[in-house]
Amino acid sequence: MYLSLSAFLVSLSVQPGDSILFPTDHVSRGIRQGGKISQEAFMENYDPSVLPKETYLLYEIKWSSSKKSWQNCCLNTLTEHAEIYFLEDVFRKQRADPSARCSITWYMSWSPCGDCCKAIRGFLKDQPNVNLVIYVARIYWHKEENNRQGLRSLVNIGVSIRVMDLPAYSYCWRTFVDDEDKDEDDYWPRHFAPWIMLYSLELQSILQNIPSCLEISSGDNQTPVFSLFVEDDQQKRALTSANP
Repeated sequence: MYLSLSAFLVSLSVQPGDSILFPTDHVSRGIRQGGKISQEAFMENYDPSVLPKETYLLYEIKWSSSKKSWQNCCLNTLTEHAEIYFLEDVFRKQRADPSARCSITWYMSWSPCGDCCKAIRGFLKDQPNVNLVIYVARIYWHKEENNRQGLRSLVNIGVSIRVMDLPAYSYCWRTFVDDEDKDEDDYWPRHFAPWIMLYSLELQSILQNIPSCLEISSGDNQTPVFSLFVEDDQQKRALTSANP
């Protein structure tokens, strides 16, 4: 079965994983004082129909000893992926009592790569009182087996990985986007639904260790074209279990 979504295309001139140097100043890349993200940076980097080069990580930390959550955001630097920056810089500075239970939720513009998954596993092994939930807008180099295996390995140790759905986008808009930038009070990106479905189906393929069902190619003007391929009964059963 072949399903084309070319009618929902959005123009973009880059592909994920292209090498590029970024400024180290987070503020110049849409992160404001106080840990909020600009509306422009959020909409450009969390739109699942396009393939931006940077990885943003919106995070929420809840300690068992506190009634309030701590929310902030970060992104990749010249030398570190966003996940490594969080683990080695952000969390290390916040961790006061190693015995306290902690819940962490990430809202990521790209899913972790295989190497970052390995680092996350090591972090959670050293921090047994930490629970991690990861929401992703899109899946990073989804056909690379190292990345697919990395995501499976995280789920196997209890990490929850989900594709961001419409309520997750709405929550991030209310929680992390700078109020001064908002053009409207309620953010409801309904046109994201086709890509949410596609990435949700692909995540199911990854977690159930069956062949990829998602093809991303370049159309006119380097526009990304998303297509769904379901070739056998095993894929059909796996994808039926997905709930985008």
